[in-house]
Amino acid sequence: MDLTSLSPQNGAQPSQLADKSRPYVVFRIDRQHYALPLDQVIRAVRMVAFTPVPDVPRSVLGIINMAGQMLPVIDLRLLFGQAGTDPELQDVLLIIQMQGQLAAIIVDEVLNVQEFMPKQVQAPPGAVPESRFISGAVQQEDILIFLLNDFRLFPNNDERMVDKLTR
Repeated sequence: MDLTSLSPQNGAQPSQLADKSRPYVVFRIDRQHYALPLDQVIRAVRMVAFTPVPDVPRSVLGIINMAGQMLPVIDLRLLFGQAGTDPELQDVLLIIQMQGQLAAIIVDEVLNVQEFMPKQVQAPPGAVPESRFISGAVQQEDILIFLLNDFRLFPNNDERMVDKLTR
């Protein structure tokens, strides 16, 4: 699924919202909702077989070949310090561009694309002010959506690892 062609759920035209809101791809891992800026997400694809790579961080499960490019497959559960699970066929790979590099992150489900107004975005909860992963949160009814900081998803040594895997 090419996410760049999706329009935000609220039906507003991007030109009307350019300086007031930003579109995000909202996805689920377990019961928690997360979002990444739409302009950082290239597409969503069904899980495919990946090739394990030795001597990489635990959160890197392996690599896939996507249209002739080698992409690392990142398990966000492991990256976030949660218990990992074996990838399943119904899982989704979000192909993202981070710091000039492409990577595939495993998510349970892509929910939608939503526009968030800056006034909707709250600072990270008090217990996680130092989280390098979370740039903010949006409360929608009884669901808290964590906005991921796409520039801080990977520590410096993981950035070098991604660069090595994709060259």
